[in-house]
Amino acid sequence: MLSSGDVRYWFQIFLIAALALAAWRWGAGPERITAGILVWFQAADGVNHAVLDISRSFAINTGHVVIDLVGAAVAIAVALYANRIYTLWFAAFQLLAVFAHLAREMASQVAPLAYGLLYTGPSYFQILLLAGGIWLHRRRVRRHGPYRSWRGSSPPMPARLRRDWPNV
Repeated sequence: MLSSGDVRYWFQIFLIAALALAAWRWGAGPERITAGILVWFQAADGVNHAVLDISRSFAINTGHVVIDLVGAAVAIAVALYANRIYTLWFAAFQLLAVFAHLAREMASQVAPLAYGLLYTGPSYFQILLLAGGIWLHRRRVRRHGPYRSWRGSSPPMPARLRRDWPNV
């Protein structure tokens, strides 16, 4: 019989797999990369625990720190360049998880439950944000047609300003 922790784990795996498929089918670049980050978390965590054979305690684990730092770097890059708002929230929640490791390292008296909530809790919000992001992207495409997934640099300078440049 599965314990409640096992049910939660497999339900989360199912949700992430469903979101990855939905992102691949209906999403664009930002949705696919963001879904890839969630898949990375699950796959890398499985490898981390299999290779390092570390119990699932709430003691700080270097593997978890590396996994979260890689996820944060990619999430921040996507947030900065994607033409989406939810990616900013996604990256912010990832930074919360990274800072949880830092807080645990700085103050070892942090309660294990608080540490566990701080570094695993943001993933649930990230799943919800990605689901909403895919839904909003699909709705916008249906209403308005295709649009840019990534922000460009700056808009071109208007012609009236270009002829007077650099004396503007």
